[in-house]
Amino acid sequence: MKRIIVIGAGASGMMAAIAAARNKAAVTVVDAMERAGKKILLTGNGRCNLTHMDEHPEDSCFGADRGWIRAVMRQFPPAETRRFFAELGLPTFEKNGYVYPVTGQASSVAAVLTAEMRRLGVKLKLSEKILFLEKEDRIWKARTASWCYEGDAVILACGSKAAPKTGSDGSGYELARMTGHRIVPVSPALTPVICEGDFFRSAAGVRCRAEVSLYPRGTDGKSRGQALHRERGELLWTNYGVSGILVFQLSRFISSSRRPEKELILEADLLPDLSEDELFRTISARAEALGRERISVLFAGMLNEKLIPLILKNAELTGKDSCEKLLREKGRIEALVHGIKHVLLIPKGTKSFDACQVCAGGVDTAQTDCRTLESRLRSGLYFAGEILDVDGLCGGYNLQWAWASGYTAGRAAASDGTPGPV
Repeated sequence: MKRIIVIGAGASGMMAAIAAARNKAAVTVVDAMERAGKKILLTGNGRCNLTHMDEHPEDSCFGADRGWIRAVMRQFPPAETRRFFAELGLPTFEKNGYVYPVTGQASSVAAVLTAEMRRLGVKLKLSEKILFLEKEDRIWKARTASWCYEGDAVILACGSKAAPKTGSDGSGYELARMTGHRIVPVSPALTPVICEGDFFRSAAGVRCRAEVSLYPRGTDGKSRGQALHRERGELLWTNYGVSGILVFQLSRFISSSRRPEKELILEADLLPDLSEDELFRTISARAEALGRERISVLFAGMLNEKLIPLILKNAELTGKDSCEKLLREKGRIEALVHGIKHVLLIPKGTKSFDACQVCAGGVDTAQTDCRTLESRLRSGLYFAGEILDVDGLCGGYNLQWAWASGYTAGRAAASDGTPGPV
């Protein structure tokens, strides 16, 4: 019977262990934390958005070549994830394309995975950190401070550097380096963005519907060229910058830039459901109706009151100016429209690894086989999950990557590296 060591008891590690054990391997899972699946408990604000209804998840993932990601995802697509968890006694439901456990609890996901590992006879060794990994005489040896685990194959599934309190402390990268693998520079992803300026403290806590676009920054300090990424949803203003899911989706591009304040710019459209022409007509009609009323009153029903001073300042107006002034002075309304639809934010960087959900970067996927996730450098060594240079958008994409990569690595490791269907 083939002996397999899985390093890491997160989502991808547990899936890898189950896939390997179902293929008749003797599996031992080793993890430095005191319980399995600790990071799963944080996903989806404790509800665990465990996958999605997207038939092409690779289109929402970054890092590795898209074809490489597709080859892994096709071996265990989202439909298979839903079927797998239903088999384990955890039915799911879909909301706006996102898939959740019917219990609404992330702990349910960790519980059924742990139960399945027990049923299959997987040995789970907790509170044990692997410090050294080597291969001697065709046998892989994973050493802790006091023990040495031996196996015919090893699956590295010990996460990234995101949320280190859950066990993702980056130590897996060092184990990969020990075996000769290159690490693509690692940076936070799915995290808040820190911006320049002193306005943010006054707007902290404001939530508004917006569309945020990330552009290359021109020498004139304005956006240029095609948007690198664009998202629409709820924007959260903080005392240091901006947050919310739509900002998380953009953050990997900012954190991976050496000088984001010089290279990138964010544009926020604070009324994305109105075109510029529609907004111009709306402001003109309201200004006509309000006459001598202050401009701040005109926007009372359109924008959060804490955001109005920013818009007026950018248009060189004050809240005390009258609506009549807008109609009297040519170009004022156009300036307001532009100020609302193109709020410029200068990103200085992102929050640290402590605050991010996943990381961009990781083990170079060019050094692995997409059919098996086995190393091209060292036979019998496999990778799964966040340790690889693959990260996805919010919405279940990162967990779907964990399930697909864990299944692919576990199945192949137990089957002497036999590729699965692609």
